[in-house]
Amino acid sequence: MRSIEVVLDAPSDAAVRAAWAALVDADLPSLGRHPSPSNAPHVTLAAGPALAVPSGIAAPLPTSLRVGGLLLFPAGPGRSVVVRAIVLDDALAAFHRAVHAARTAHPLVGPAPEAVETTLPGAWSPHVTLARRVRDEDLPRAVAALRSAPLPAELGVAGVRHWDGDTRTITPVT
Repeated sequence: MRSIEVVLDAPSDAAVRAAWAALVDADLPSLGRHPSPSNAPHVTLAAGPALAVPSGIAAPLPTSLRVGGLLLFPAGPGRSVVVRAIVLDDALAAFHRAVHAARTAHPLVGPAPEAVETTLPGAWSPHVTLARRVRDEDLPRAVAALRSAPLPAELGVAGVRHWDGDTRTITPVT
């Protein structure tokens, strides 16, 4: 799988990592349990099995992202992915559309591979993932742990990266 992601500035990255650590300290699932150097707090803009590094994105990258509420996405029977929503304001929506336009604008190579439907404009729910596969019975403890490490109202943006899960390669997107 490949993805195009917004990465956070150092203070915002540290704030999300503190939330991950609070979950670990509570002996719950957390992205903080993944020691890979490529594991960084991010907001996925597009994902798919063969996404190329986009170029010529025709909208400015927002400098900050407004944090919304705690959300749960299904992760199998009796389990959820725990995330913090990112508010989809006009600037972020325009950038997201521009990323997808740049991703599909390859006239010499033909149509670009399709992105996963839930990352397409109109179907996307921007978020920062905190934990995967949290059991339903552990959700109250997860909420309590996350209250001990609240995220700021806004997260600062450091840039955009392309992640290639097959080669485990990160490429900055300019």
